[in-house]
Amino acid sequence: MADTFPVARPAMLAPLAAKSILLDIVNTGQQLLAVGTYGHILTSRDGKKWEQVPSPISSMINRVRMLDEKTGWAVGHDVSILKTSDGGNRWVLQHFDGKRGRPLYDIHMADAQNGIAVGSYGMYFVTADGGAHWAPRDFPFTDLGSHLNVITRLGDGSLFIAGERGLLVHSADGGANWRLLKPPYTGSFFGALAFGERGVLLHGLRGSLYVAADVSRCPGAPPSEYEAFETRTTITEAARLAPMGFRYLPNDVTESLLGGFWRTPTEAILVGVNGVVRAVDVKTGMVRGIRTPADEILSTAMEYRGHLLAVGRRGAQDLGAIGDTR
Repeated sequence: MADTFPVARPAMLAPLAAKSILLDIVNTGQQLLAVGTYGHILTSRDGKKWEQVPSPISSMINRVRMLDEKTGWAVGHDVSILKTSDGGNRWVLQHFDGKRGRPLYDIHMADAQNGIAVGSYGMYFVTADGGAHWAPRDFPFTDLGSHLNVITRLGDGSLFIAGERGLLVHSADGGANWRLLKPPYTGSFFGALAFGERGVLLHGLRGSLYVAADVSRCPGAPPSEYEAFETRTTITEAARLAPMGFRYLPNDVTESLLGGFWRTPTEAILVGVNGVVRAVDVKTGMVRGIRTPADEILSTAMEYRGHLLAVGRRGAQDLGAIGDTR
């Protein structure tokens, strides 16, 4: 019998799509967009009422990124890449590979033509024509076998990727060349929030938090050092981290932190497992809890009209005004 593989099928319109698992949310400037399981894509004008829009796939969508108010991309399972040109109401499928079947986790578009999509087991795709063609590219650290969970642009225009097993890589030339950094942590990083010119806040497994004020000054490491996973240890001591260019931020919870945003230039709001919400001040190093009614996994969040708007296991939730600490 010939092998059969998933093909791209449009998502079903579901009355309770807004309550299904949602993984990412953005504000286009005109409306809110949320994406998630079964290829669901939803829009909202007020953060309360959500409407599902047609999606060309029924595969899970992991991330949505907007280049401007109209133009954006989303990526997900089955190496799927979607594009919108009208702010999220209509989407076209640019790439899909049911045979490969792996998920893409994030995408960065430098401009309307040039972009990079990253995903599981070092998967790395590029486009130079706005996504009309996406091609796999040899990424120097694919052989390490780790998932590439997030790609972000730092303040100076350089690119930064964080991923599984403490994987951290930096490119000063738009992705033409990448440098592996010496990792302070052996677990997975799920997010990397850029701040300042060259800084980044890293968050991930078991509530781990690290800050690098200048990624360009973090020493590199040979792949052989990364591959020796069994011999590496997590580093939290300030004296040992300083030469590596990192600071460890103590956190009194061990729930994994999955996503978040900058509320001020130095304070980030991060959310994660079991409804945990933490405010992280990279200037003072203070990490505090924020009370909300959430008690299940939150994938990421944003501030909208003074409220904390989150997506996760229970779909889109307004968690109230940001304020009280635990």
